[in-house]
Amino acid sequence: MSYTRRDYFQQRFSVDELRALLHSLNLSAHDVLSTRAGKYKELGLDRRDVSEDELVQLMVEEPTLLRRPLIKRGSRSVVGFHLSELESLARA
Repeated sequence: MSYTRRDYFQQRFSVDELRALLHSLNLSAHDVLSTRAGKYKELGLDRRDVSEDELVQLMVEEPTLLRRPLIKRGSRSVVGFHLSELESLARA
């Protein structure tokens, strides 16, 4: 399977770009939030409600808040490392 790899620590998303990506995959920022990231607890995200707009902004500023990998193939996506889902996406 051919792919384009993007290191979003080196090539950070803009707010508009991240919103467009999430919209194209029918995902919210909450769907791709990494609750294991140190910044998640450091920013108190485990203790408060955060709006979609605020979360997108935080993800742009702090890419560790985005779960990895985030894979898009056509209209399908896999968020996080789920071997069976990745294999299914590769076969599609």
